[in-house]
Amino acid sequence: MKKVFLAAAFTVAGFIGLNAQKDFKLGAGINVGLPVGDIKDAANFAIGAELQGELGLSETVKGLATVGYTHFLGKELAPGVKPKFGAVPILVGARVYPSEQFFVGGQVGYGFFTGDADGGGFAYKPQVGYDAGKFQLALSYNAISDNGTTSWLGLSGVVKF
Repeated sequence: MKKVFLAAAFTVAGFIGLNAQKDFKLGAGINVGLPVGDIKDAANFAIGAELQGELGLSETVKGLATVGYTHFLGKELAPGVKPKFGAVPILVGARVYPSEQFFVGGQVGYGFFTGDADGGGFAYKPQVGYDAGKFQLALSYNAISDNGTTSWLGLSGVVKF
């Protein structure tokens, strides 16, 4: 667990260092989600926050790194039994902008669980979205595979600095 937090700290420090680059944007935002698959039996809704760095590689391709936390609002599984857990994905990937504002992208990395859930595994996040310059809106499928897959459909809004 300490190694994952250390990796996240280095990622954030890298974002700040890259901010001096010409076409680098740092952003922060919130996300909401609907659990899908097996996890929908244990949770109704998900809400979280993320930190995102986007580096221009060309006019139409951007490199992307994201660190975030998503908390799942658990269902009552039995009287007085309500799971409390979250997910922390650390992802890198790319986006392609077929037009100035619309993008399609994907990210991969590692995600670990917190609270009543434990472990972690391969994380991936395909997405489509709209970039309005200072603000981005993205729809994504988020998943962490670890002896099964925990997945959710997400909607995120990010403000870029």
